Amino acid sequence: MHSHEILSDLVADQIRMHRTRLGLNREQLAEECARLGAPELTYAAITNIETGRRDKEGKRRREVSVDELMTFAYALSVPPLLLAFPLGSVDRVPSPARWGGLHPHYAWRWATGEVPPAFRDADGQTRVDDSNIGGEDGPDRMEVWQKVSVPAEVYRSLQAAQAALQKAAGQQNFARERHGESAPEMRKARADYLDRLEQFAAVLNEMTGRGFRVPAYDARWVEDMREFGLLKRPEAVPVYKRKDKGDRG
Repeated sequence: MHSHEILSDLVADQIRMHRTRLGLNREQLAEECARLGAPELTYAAITNIETGRRDKEGKRRREVSVDELMTFAYALSVPPLLLAFPLGSVDRVPSPARWGGLHPHYAWRWATGEVPPAFRDADGQTRVDDSNIGGEDGPDRMEVWQKVSVPAEVYRSLQAAQAALQKAAGQQNFARERHGESAPEMRKARADYLDRLEQFAAVLNEMTGRGFRVPAYDARWVEDMREFGLLKRPEAVPVYKRKDKGDRG
């Protein structure tokens, strides 16, 4: 792996590595990109990206745009962030000058809104960047980050609550089929389901309170939350409608 001067160099190495792992040549990857709606990612473009060819001034002839990163990630079936921040493959990722090359795991967590922006200091330590944006009179960087990263935090909570509710719903269905509606096991499973449902509704209430769009959910969950009065804005929680087998629309 050559020296990564900019992030496009690292991304290019990852594209080449995953392409090779799949046994694809550049022409085949170009064909897959075209099939996905990116015909501009030709054999020549991919060659320039992967080889990192430079012009007379030493600048890359072909950098990787955000749109291209997403296309390559889809074509190679790789998480997009893993192309930019390859966990377990490198110790540092290229970054703007003051970043100084963060560890890919920190960069990953920053990209997903888990940790604030940071940089590597002269001693090699990762430091949270508490400077003001645009100079001393500019907005406080940490205050801005804390506000704008809220959606990422809320959606992480939503994912966890949804997973817990899904598990509880499965256990309730199992208890009903195995022991019957009036059995102690069923009552216990039902109580656990309702607890998880309440926790799930609390996250949805936070989302609607903040003006976030809420995903559609199974009618049974939504009906239960409405029946027990757990939703502050029931109309803001859409119901997922399953298509009939004959419905091709």
